[in-house]
Amino acid sequence: MAGSLTYLLRSALYLTVFYTFFLLVLRRSSAFRFNRITLLAGSVVCLLLPLLHVTVSGPTLYSEIAERMSAGPDLSAEGAEVMTVEGSASSFPWLHVLLLLYVAGAVTVFVVEAISYLQMIKLLCQTPYIFHDGCRLYLLERDIPSFSWMHNILMSRSDYENLPAILAHELAHVRCGHSWDLLFFGALSILQWFNPLVWICQGELKLLHEYEADDAVLKQGIDGVQYQKLLIRKAIGETQFRQANGFNHAQLKLRIRQMRRPATPVWQRALLLLVLPLLGGTTLLMADQSRPMLIHDGVEFTQWLYQEVRYPKECRDAGLEGRIVLDFKVDENGILLEPKLLGTTHPALEKEILRAMQASPHWIPMERDGKNVPILYTCYLDINPEHYEKR
Repeated sequence: MAGSLTYLLRSALYLTVFYTFFLLVLRRSSAFRFNRITLLAGSVVCLLLPLLHVTVSGPTLYSEIAERMSAGPDLSAEGAEVMTVEGSASSFPWLHVLLLLYVAGAVTVFVVEAISYLQMIKLLCQTPYIFHDGCRLYLLERDIPSFSWMHNILMSRSDYENLPAILAHELAHVRCGHSWDLLFFGALSILQWFNPLVWICQGELKLLHEYEADDAVLKQGIDGVQYQKLLIRKAIGETQFRQANGFNHAQLKLRIRQMRRPATPVWQRALLLLVLPLLGGTTLLMADQSRPMLIHDGVEFTQWLYQEVRYPKECRDAGLEGRIVLDFKVDENGILLEPKLLGTTHPALEKEILRAMQASPHWIPMERDGKNVPILYTCYLDINPEHYEKR
């Protein structure tokens, strides 16, 4: 449960950094398809980055926060009695409450999305259609704002017969695959419903869809002034469904302004590279702090040796078995010293075990009267080829 919440928060941070960069640097360029691909690909990368396990030697923002959150209460007898009898605030199940709140929000968004889909599908099922240019074209006798979803286009018969620019606009949405983008962002809005920038960039994506479709219409030779007048005339309509691309879907003023804006120079797309150090810095802030392995006792050390010792081939061929006694000292700094072996039957095996002992991780030192003191250990190591990795 804690791992799921950690992933959600990390991915939210990556998305926040990337979307902030996108809105500040790339938002108003006229490279519509480039911006659209950047927005989608960057979102996928931000969802994948938290799955990478990155560690650094020093403390990080994430490790400091995690350490403070995981710091337990005072476990003295008096403190324990207070927790048991009075119920301290630290015993409140915050993780369960947060998870329930998250699930409730995700379910709410999912239901809203599902209702909109069902309403749209119901309308399409109730409307007769014809095939046009590889799409199902649904024509209504009443006036209705046009929209497209997947390979389905719905519009009024009057617009179909008198305003070919509207059909060209919706066909551009279909050919560019904009519905798939909205499906992805719909799922993302369920996963990250608590992140306001996800909702803002979902609106930006829909706006990019309109820019790209408008640009495709103008490239077909349709007069730009007449097309802009058509946008103004149709601006009073509202798109009925969140998941659909509509002719009147986006902000009219911005769409007309983009039509008049000169093409963005190709070199300005290189500004996208600036997001790399931002995401890299975010990765370092959210990295785990690498901590050296510490041995607690002789049993743990023996298990570690079974993984570390490379059983010599000549000993394996000879079928050597038995038990070896290990004597050594762990000083006040947790360092293993003076390793000795009793009961070895082969010099190659003795050499390998001594090598492994000398490579031992640090130990947790023995503490007495508030001070670390050295201690002598005696352990037993079974000699059986099956206990060791075959390397």
